[in-house]
Amino acid sequence: MHRRVEWLKPSDRVIVAELAEYGGWMKPSSLALNISYTRRHIARRCQVLAKHGLLERHDETAGYRVTEHGHQFLQDKLNEDDL
Repeated sequence: MHRRVEWLKPSDRVIVAELAEYGGWMKPSSLALNISYTRRHIARRCQVLAKHGLLERHDETAGYRVTEHGHQFLQDKLNEDDL
């Protein structure tokens, strides 16, 4: 799907999936310990994913968790127009 949605990158599904597996708030630096992307890349992508509703950003720190929209994305229940 990332080829059909301009802002979506191949790493985004990996990031959302790792957060979904964890099931809670996680910082980009912690994500970088578990997946093969840099903290900087993950932080940038988390900001974009939060802007598009797939992630939620914590109010007090740069931590993220998956939204219901993000879970639907992982289950391939969204089409390009939903993103």
